[in-house]
Amino acid sequence: MLLEVINLTVYYGTVQALNNISLFVNEGEIVALIGPNGSGKSTALNAICGVLRSLDGEIKSGKIVFMGETINGMLPHDLVKKGLCIVPEGRRIFPTMTILENLEMGGYIVNDKKTIKGTMEKVFHLFSVLKERRKQKAGTLSSGEQQMLAIGRALMLQPKLLLLDEPSLGLSPNYVEVVFEKTKEINKDGTSILLVEQNARMALEICHRGYVFKIGEIAFEDKAKNLLENDEVRKSFLGEI
Repeated sequence: MLLEVINLTVYYGTVQALNNISLFVNEGEIVALIGPNGSGKSTALNAICGVLRSLDGEIKSGKIVFMGETINGMLPHDLVKKGLCIVPEGRRIFPTMTILENLEMGGYIVNDKKTIKGTMEKVFHLFSVLKERRKQKAGTLSSGEQQMLAIGRALMLQPKLLLLDEPSLGLSPNYVEVVFEKTKEINKDGTSILLVEQNARMALEICHRGYVFKIGEIAFEDKAKNLLENDEVRKSFLGEI
């Protein structure tokens, strides 16, 4: 098991955001966290990647285990070194820097120039538009291209587990399809993925398993295929009647 979250409870001040949730990600999986806004999906992701404290959140109980080590309270830059990397909601690229410079920043902890060059070539192969425009300022890219860059920047760290927070948010339908297709390719290349996504149907169509969040708790968990066929999930969370 690559990641395990065990009985996790999280508060923001006096407000409970997560209530005793448990989930896991095996090596080689894509796992989706779906559910309505405010249900706790992103809070779970923020707790896992170590940024909860900077958002005035606090783990009250439970633990998070990554590659056999409890990582509660560990700082984000230390988690990155262990192979756990997030592509945050809203992309957060460096707009005044070029595509190439953004990717180089992504590999800042990698000391081997040969490794950096090889990883960058893989990113350029995955996202050919980034190679074509590598000297272009990142802030001039479309939202879809910026999302590709944000994912590419994270891949420069060669993560063992890639966390994606709302990767389709604000993208045109064409780019949404591209991002989900590329997510499958990244997984097939050996990277495990934990995905938070509002587009529940598309997320479940590419993932192996899913967790459905509802008001800080996990309402359903199952293989993606079973969740797609679950009448209550389809009615309540996929917008089907």
